[in-house]
Amino acid sequence: MKTWMMSLTGVALAVAATVACAQQPAAVSDDPVVAKIGDDVITESQLEELAGSSLVSLRQQIYDAKVTSLKAEIFERLLVKAAAAEDLTRDAYLEKKISEKTTEPDEGEIVKVMTQYRARLAEDDLQARAQVAQALQQQQQRVLMEEMRTELFAAAGARILLQPPRIEVAIADGTPTRGPRDAPIVLIEYTDYQCPFCMRVQPTIAAVMERYDGQVLHVFKNLPLPNHNQAQLAGEAAYCAQDQDQYWQFHDWLFQNQRTMNRETMIAQAGEMGMDSEAFVACIEKQTYAGRIVSDAQEARSFGITGTPGFLVNGRVLSGAQPLEAFEKIINEELDMKGIEIPEKPAAEEPAEETAAE
Repeated sequence: MKTWMMSLTGVALAVAATVACAQQPAAVSDDPVVAKIGDDVITESQLEELAGSSLVSLRQQIYDAKVTSLKAEIFERLLVKAAAAEDLTRDAYLEKKISEKTTEPDEGEIVKVMTQYRARLAEDDLQARAQVAQALQQQQQRVLMEEMRTELFAAAGARILLQPPRIEVAIADGTPTRGPRDAPIVLIEYTDYQCPFCMRVQPTIAAVMERYDGQVLHVFKNLPLPNHNQAQLAGEAAYCAQDQDQYWQFHDWLFQNQRTMNRETMIAQAGEMGMDSEAFVACIEKQTYAGRIVSDAQEARSFGITGTPGFLVNGRVLSGAQPLEAFEKIINEELDMKGIEIPEKPAAEEPAEETAAE
């Protein structure tokens, strides 16, 4: 078993472990007791497991708020310094860099926006046009402001060193993976073979693996949803295919045949792929891997992933069929933290996927 150590807040959230029995001896010093019921105790690590899903969400909110504040403070300091270098006040510097560069919106863009959002605008056409023009100018100014912030951060070598909240996950032997085991990025996917959003995000995962070739370990885990009556069986069947070294081929077939897959079609496909059909059927009938599927699902839910698809990127939660840019943002941050050069962005990328999760 290989464990990727990803601390949450100093106390590890051991998502795959069971809660210790109450009659166990008192906790060691690094696992303080937080509650007592007579002679029984609840330790802090047990509390982490009990409250795991809600704590993950709260810690992410805290982290996001801190990063927002850090970026604002760094930008303000750099802004003041840049203004002083040009013998200008802060406000005068902003006027020069932002307001003076703001141009009148293109007439075609104004008409396009007015047509698209006409029902939300003022009834009077002149007032509606003024609303749209103002909104487009504000949008332009936000872009200019972001460009200036990026330039100032880069010139000053400013970096956010605050570590995001992470989740510790064990990758057991036999878990389907692709990519180098020692890759700097560990992308864990929790999915459901009948989930349409899980299918739609597969090209995005492929694009991630292509762009960051050799830098990502893709780990596949199951999270079958109750309303998908073939998802549990599909997960088990994929493991049965893995016994015959055809996991990823069968994985692809399952996603491509979401609406028609069942026990009979899975068995037929195993035969068409050249597997030992008797061994495959026996594996399914014995429910050899049922426990592993259940364990994956319990693991995901313990830290708040209840819909599919759900991902961990080096222990950082990313929910839903996110577009490629969402994966790139986290992966690039992780590579930057490790001092690893970020590969160049290809000229053309996959179109954005829907961000919904079932």
